[in-house]
Amino acid sequence: MTDAAESQTPKKRFGFKYPMRWKLLTAYASAFTVVFVIISIWVLQFTTSTAEQRLMRELQSTAVGAAGIIDPEKFKELVTTVPAVKDPASDTGFGYPDSPLYDYLAQLHMDVHNIVENSSPYSYYRDPADGKLKSVASYGYLAKPQFGIQYKVPFESVFNQETQDFMAQGLFETVDQAVYTDPWGQWISTYSPIKTKEGEVVGAIGVDYPYAYVNDTRSALEQQIYIVLGVLYVILLGLVLLLSTLVVRPVKRLTAAARRIADGEYDIDLREISRTRFTDEMFELAESFAVMAEKVATRERTLTQEVTRLKVEIDQSRREEAVKEITDNDDFAGLVERARAMRERLRGK
Repeated sequence: MTDAAESQTPKKRFGFKYPMRWKLLTAYASAFTVVFVIISIWVLQFTTSTAEQRLMRELQSTAVGAAGIIDPEKFKELVTTVPAVKDPASDTGFGYPDSPLYDYLAQLHMDVHNIVENSSPYSYYRDPADGKLKSVASYGYLAKPQFGIQYKVPFESVFNQETQDFMAQGLFETVDQAVYTDPWGQWISTYSPIKTKEGEVVGAIGVDYPYAYVNDTRSALEQQIYIVLGVLYVILLGLVLLLSTLVVRPVKRLTAAARRIADGEYDIDLREISRTRFTDEMFELAESFAVMAEKVATRERTLTQEVTRLKVEIDQSRREEAVKEITDNDDFAGLVERARAMRERLRGK
């Protein structure tokens, strides 16, 4: 009896209890985290790429437009008639010329800079005397204080070979240079040729734009994305916690009902465990438990009745055996004979 009872008692498992609700929350939180990280990376890459492409298009239109408003004849006259100015005080050894043609060109560059904020326009040409790319003018000449590259400075002393190759290509067609770094910072640039009506290339204009703009856009977007995704993340986790609670609640009710059934309480209304307008697995499980409880109750009643019947039969059989033991005894037989003889004497009197 003890062994049977022990076999029916569930064995206790030792260890930390981790409720199903928190398991669901952990699983969904992990999935959301992966999805959010992927979305964040994609959005940042897409935005950075879009910002670069948009900036490149703006630089192209700016460079082409600036090249179109420059008078190529004045440009040609400047580079062919105005010599370089030596200036030992300058890092490059060159200075700015005292020429209205140079002032005119520098003012055009300043106008472009004022129209396109943060842009750095400048012009250059290829010197036919030595075949080198050299600077012409920049908007920095009119800034206070002055800055920028001076007049007719060889580019080989300022830019690396890769940038010079892009500039050389810019003498023939509009070309973009992706992110690069020079002594003044990190830039993206566009170069466009300056041509006469006859199609002669007299020089080119370059427009630099600081790449920090793209980085600033990316940083601002990162902050917005982190805030938005963080709020959505918290909301989704709250919804998952709510849904997991709603899913686990009928399971807990069913577990409690199963314990009551195990204790012999079979008249439990299991329909209240999973109340739903639509049939689902939990509803079917509750119905299965209801059928099980009814069958167990029926079997227990049948077994009880059978045990009672067997008990009655056993008691009757025991009584018959007891009577038989008494009647089959010789003393009982003698007692019966004396009782019979006594009755006959009483009748004779």
